[in-house]
Amino acid sequence: MSVLEKFGVEIFTQFNVFERVALAKPFRPDNPSFMFVKSGKMKLRQHFNDLELSENMFMVTDPQTVYEVISVSDDFQSRMVAYKREFISALSLKFNRLITYRYFRQQMNIGVPFHPDELEVVWKSLDFIKYILDSQTDMIYKKDIVRHLFSVFCYQMAGIISKEDNNSMTQMSRQEEIVFKFLNDVALHHHTERTVEFYAERQSITTRHLSSVVKEITGKSASQIIALVVLNEAKVLLNSSNKTISEISSTLGFSDQYSFSHFFKKHVDESPSQYRNQFKS
Repeated sequence: MSVLEKFGVEIFTQFNVFERVALAKPFRPDNPSFMFVKSGKMKLRQHFNDLELSENMFMVTDPQTVYEVISVSDDFQSRMVAYKREFISALSLKFNRLITYRYFRQQMNIGVPFHPDELEVVWKSLDFIKYILDSQTDMIYKKDIVRHLFSVFCYQMAGIISKEDNNSMTQMSRQEEIVFKFLNDVALHHHTERTVEFYAERQSITTRHLSSVVKEITGKSASQIIALVVLNEAKVLLNSSNKTISEISSTLGFSDQYSFSHFFKKHVDESPSQYRNQFKS
């Protein structure tokens, strides 16, 4: 049983983070996580935008999003905190709205800066949690210790984020709310629904209004984002699953393999088979 399965949380460093985070190919995280960068740079792509994390920055990753690491500098130093949703829910922490807001900000391609002193405190907390998790000493209350230490970390993050966002946290504009709901709906329903009309109806607004708001906030049209989400999902299935192309086309809600192949080649300029072959060893 992995550390994550046993304790609900696991800490990765720059030395083993790429055991969890795929390099040079789109991937979907199995669990949500915080990614901290103390030095160096990481360039990655998330759904429809490129993002660079550099010194004293962090981001929140989520299993609803497909990511692709483009490059990592030689002096990259990081900590990644992966956790089970049910584990953090069981802690009864009072910052769900805060993390939801932060997730929205991440979707808008904003890396979150840290004051170096604040990052240093969080860094030490994470290293202590990792020390406890890695310890071979027989601890009767090890799970309880981990749970309380992780709660401390969560409140550290909530306090830092809250101070940074101040009033903006509770004042998401109506346009931002529309885009936030649209992104979440697409993440949930892209396997079966690919029309802008469907997502507009979910919010009881016109397709024109949804399209204009999404374009203004993200720089891309609603239809482009839907296509990108489906495309990224297809890439993940092609590069990391044993499903046949026919099975993948069915999973993604295409009427047949031909329709899926036509869609994929239109956006990637190569067939699903050609794309998959480049990842075969």
